[in-house]
Amino acid sequence: MISFPWSLVLTLTFALTCIICIQHFATCWRASRKDSRPIAEPHRLALVADANHFVMSIAMLVMVWTSAGQIATWAQIAFFTAAGAIMVTGLFRTPETAQKITVGFHITLNAAMVWMLAAMPILMNDQMGQNTGHGDMGGSEMAMTMAPTPIWAAPTNWTAIILCAIATCWWAVQSARSRRIDIHAFCHALMGFGMTAMLILM
Repeated sequence: MISFPWSLVLTLTFALTCIICIQHFATCWRASRKDSRPIAEPHRLALVADANHFVMSIAMLVMVWTSAGQIATWAQIAFFTAAGAIMVTGLFRTPETAQKITVGFHITLNAAMVWMLAAMPILMNDQMGQNTGHGDMGGSEMAMTMAPTPIWAAPTNWTAIILCAIATCWWAVQSARSRRIDIHAFCHALMGFGMTAMLILM
C-alpha cells in the first residue's frame, strides 16, 4: 500500500521497534517474576506499553504492504482502544510529571492508531481514485462512484500527525539526554516517527 522507498524505510522502522519492544518486555517480565513485591505502577505501565507497541509494530508492518481486512481491522481497533484505556487509568496513578507525559504520549499514539485504522478507507479515497482513474473506462467509472473525502478528515489527520511528531520529539530528547542512548526511548521515538510518516503518506 505504501510505495518504494517509504515501504522499505517503514518496514525497517517497525521491524526494529518490534524487536526492541519484545526484548524489553521479556527483560522487565523476568525481573518482575524474580521480585516478590508487587509491580510498581510505572513498571506495569511499561509492560503494557511494550506489549502495545509490539502489536502496533506488527499491525503497521502489515499495513505497509497490504490490507488486513475488515474483521482484523476492527479487532485491532478494539485492542488499541482497550490498551489505551488501561494506560489512561494508570496515568492518574503515575507520580512523576515526566512519566505522566510519557504515558500521555503512549495514549496519543494509540488514539492515532485507532484513527488511522478507522479512517484509512476515507483517507485513501483520493489516492485510489487517481490509481484507477488512469486506466480503462471501468476504472474511471469506479473513481467517479467513490464517495468524496469528507472535509473534516484532512484537519483531523493533520492533528494526529502533529501530535505524533511532538511525541517523537519528546522521546528523542529523552533518549539523547541519557548518558548513553536510551534504547527504550529511542524505540518509542522510532514508533512515533513511523506513525507520523504513515499518516502523512495516507
